Amino acid sequence: AEATMLLPTFINYTNAFNYISAIGFAKKIYNAIELHKITYQDVRSNFNLPSQLTCSARNKSSEALKGIVKRERKFTICPKSKLSSIRLDRNSFTIFLDKKQVSILTCSGRLKFNLILSNYHSKYFQDWKYSSADLVIKNKRVFLNVVFEKDIVDTTSNGTFVGLDRGISNLAVTSNNKFYSGKLTKHISQKYRNLRRRLQKANTKSAKRHLKRLSGKEKRFKADINHQISKKIIDNLNPGDTLVLENLTGIRNKRLRKTIRILVNNWSFYQLEQFLTYKANAKGVCIAHVVAKYTSQTCSKCGFCAKNNRKTQACFACQACGFKLNADLNASRNISMKASVGYKPTDEAVINQPIVATEMLVTSHRPCAGGN
Repeated sequence: AEATMLLPTFINYTNAFNYISAIGFAKKIYNAIELHKITYQDVRSNFNLPSQLTCSARNKSSEALKGIVKRERKFTICPKSKLSSIRLDRNSFTIFLDKKQVSILTCSGRLKFNLILSNYHSKYFQDWKYSSADLVIKNKRVFLNVVFEKDIVDTTSNGTFVGLDRGISNLAVTSNNKFYSGKLTKHISQKYRNLRRRLQKANTKSAKRHLKRLSGKEKRFKADINHQISKKIIDNLNPGDTLVLENLTGIRNKRLRKTIRILVNNWSFYQLEQFLTYKANAKGVCIAHVVAKYTSQTCSKCGFCAKNNRKTQACFACQACGFKLNADLNASRNISMKASVGYKPTDEAVINQPIVATEMLVTSHRPCAGGN
């Protein structure tokens, strides 16, 4: 019933998104302000969308077009959606936690719906503020994915530095001797890679549909693993500690042999860094970055650096002092020591991440008698 009530709004919003995208694509315009000037009146009159949703559809179209330019596709493919999610800003919805209801702006005015909200997500209403949300229909059910944000007080470093080495065999190793294996991730990625190869070879309509589902499933699996690892890492730190990360910018631009290149291209190290950053800020843990160069070849005990120090992927043996250690753990200790010189904390005043109170289920509705 909820999906039926909201479906006309979803359809109008999707049509507006496609219309604006098509105009921007044809005229090579992707600036939101310019798109607003040439599309706003038409969208308002032809698609029966409220002003807030019209602007929302325009912003999504602008971002989609900018994404094409950023990926250097030069407007070769026009963004188009079959049923777009609806982006709601702070003025387009209101959550009533005491009644477990939400008021949503639609083409028929504001409507109220009940929410199924877990205890885990309820805690974010205590000291967090919700700012925006995505309204989504999945399998004839309606979900509200809410973005929360929180102002945090700048935390002063207490002088404790914990280095983090990110890799493929071990997704993360910290200098306080914590290991987070990548064995399961490698196995699942290989399974998906083999399946994709077979489906691409088949090249049927069914195979293409399967490939699309497969892509989303693998992304969700990797995101879940990264959430678990980042949560465990931050839970082992105290407020005021500094988590030190390598700067891995440009790592995919290196010339590598095919087997290694496949592993690197499937490595979601940046997503893990994003999850670590906002979780660290929420707890009052500082974040620092250091240059990654030679961290795997340098002895964390005597400082001697040589390529031959790295015997194997897992084994580090210093040629100067004979010190032996797990290679990833040795690298994490080097990362930690690098940060102790010239440390500058990363300033993050506001946390704004779409990972809390996601998929609150909209279960029932009744008309909203004016206002919120």
